[in-house]
Amino acid sequence: MTESPSSRVLPYNSVRSYLLEAEPRDVYHALPRHLADALDLPHRITLEALVGLMFDGDAKMHWELECPFCNAFAEVGDVFQTAITDTTCGACGAEFTVHVDHEAQVTFSPHSNVRALDEAADDRDYRARVRQQYGPTTVHELMTIQRFRDWAQNEPLAPDEHLEVSQMTIWFSDLTGSTALYARNGDPFAYQLVREHFGLVGEAVQGADGAIVKTMGDGVMGVFSHTVDAIDASLRVNRMLREFNEEKGLEADRRLRLKIGIHTGPSIVVTLNNRLDYFGTTVNTASRVSHLARGEEIVLTKASYAQPEVPARLTGYRIREFASKVRGLDDPVMTYRVELYPREAKQRSGLLGFLDRLGRSK
Repeated sequence: MTESPSSRVLPYNSVRSYLLEAEPRDVYHALPRHLADALDLPHRITLEALVGLMFDGDAKMHWELECPFCNAFAEVGDVFQTAITDTTCGACGAEFTVHVDHEAQVTFSPHSNVRALDEAADDRDYRARVRQQYGPTTVHELMTIQRFRDWAQNEPLAPDEHLEVSQMTIWFSDLTGSTALYARNGDPFAYQLVREHFGLVGEAVQGADGAIVKTMGDGVMGVFSHTVDAIDASLRVNRMLREFNEEKGLEADRRLRLKIGIHTGPSIVVTLNNRLDYFGTTVNTASRVSHLARGEEIVLTKASYAQPEVPARLTGYRIREFASKVRGLDDPVMTYRVELYPREAKQRSGLLGFLDRLGRSK
């Protein structure tokens, strides 16, 4: 199971030492996955540590664009103000749209304040071999790190600029029965429970390699690079809330239950209200399907259910496939209702009830 952010100890010292002591060509525009392998660390942990070292002034981040036609690379800067949506390859002249989950990639070097690298470190053939072996880390992976998203509030996109994501997963959660919770238990008590629930949701989402985009009332919008991580976050937060309810002694109408909606697809990223936010049909669909869920349920679209590892991760849960009309879309959306904790069927009386009980006893 993925460690939660609160329990995770990031390896700042070992990553910093590597940046300072490794062969120059290994840390000049270093690929995070290569660095992670060298240190025998998970990629996500390494990337989080690199982000922290960047904020501390020990590492420098580079944004690079890979041409989808000739695979040439060009560095475009290290801040969101330099982000572009459409560009022309300087090597082959092809025009293409930049997707932050494909063409836009991120590398790191030691900051010149802590280690100066000479021109000999720029071994392009070596970097090409390393990239072929380990693969890139995309800018969108970086954007799913909560600390980086929080920092990006100070690095807004230009007002007329946006970023494109070819595929990511949007996650919406909402508390069921929150209106009754406030009405029956009083605002101070209910508000405290809701605040504590936000902490649990944030821990589950970040612990599953996602990030919180924003909160809306009692709801939360999260983003993930991989759908299976959104499933992991959903399963984990429901277990956490069950434990929370037991620890607090919450019964009946006081119990906190989440309904969750998940959809996977393309989106655009803009800066709105000083945050990186997502817009488009994928976001709207995820929001709509979350309203189809009941407490302790996930409703995900076919686009999400078909993603790698998702069906296997949901093995053992009660799943019902159904088509649903979603406001704003012409055609019904095929969805899957995942019941995390099976509800007890109402006991029938008479002969039918006797047969039911006899069948369950076999």
